[in-house]
Amino acid sequence: MARKPASAGTCAFCGREVAGTGMTKHLATCAERQAAIDKAEASKRKAQPLYHIVVRDTIDGLYWLHLEVAGSSTLVDVDNYLRAIWVDCCGHMSHFVFGTTRYQELIDGFFALGDQKNITTKASEVLRAGLKGRYEYDFGTPTELKIEVIGEREGKPLTTKPLTLLARNVMPAYECADCGEPATHICMQCYFEQGEPGCYLCAAHAKEHACTLYGGPKKRFNSPRTGRCKYNGPAKPPY
Repeated sequence: MARKPASAGTCAFCGREVAGTGMTKHLATCAERQAAIDKAEASKRKAQPLYHIVVRDTIDGLYWLHLEVAGSSTLVDVDNYLRAIWVDCCGHMSHFVFGTTRYQELIDGFFALGDQKNITTKASEVLRAGLKGRYEYDFGTPTELKIEVIGEREGKPLTTKPLTLLARNVMPAYECADCGEPATHICMQCYFEQGEPGCYLCAAHAKEHACTLYGGPKKRFNSPRTGRCKYNGPAKPPY
């Protein structure tokens, strides 16, 4: 059985690799991030609320993102970002849930049911420090994520885009279940039949693996969507 790796990540500003549990503290003191903030403050961009959110997979939290969301952006922008960097494979439906309210695409001509709002809602109308929620992509073969707003500041966005990547996890380094070499593939049939952590394989043993359901072992990516549906990796940056 593959050995479960420790969670670590890379700061998008200085490139330093930091333990996942220490990334929030690192970002608060990173000199390169502060330099980026100072440069943004000297720009002609409009000051607004900026929200520091952490997005994690719900299985074991090994996949995570630290993002800064501009208050003028919408949940559509957050959805598009998560699709590009982590989850999109076939254009499936998705939604956010914060508290008792579900945010999703509302079809013209139909009334929202219960506590439903349109995904076009502005981030500043939803997000606040301490808020927790979730995101789900693809209701048939779902990828579920946890979202937490861990900070809020007033200032000018670091980029002209709605979201800015602050840090992300390093791809978990699983070992091949057959030989112990670095795993490049995962067998989803074994995953569904055996549960976590599933069956990770090197390229050579992936070719020899007996399971054929779900198309056989699939290539791994630094994403919680790996192996599901027709996921074939993230879009090319910038997101």
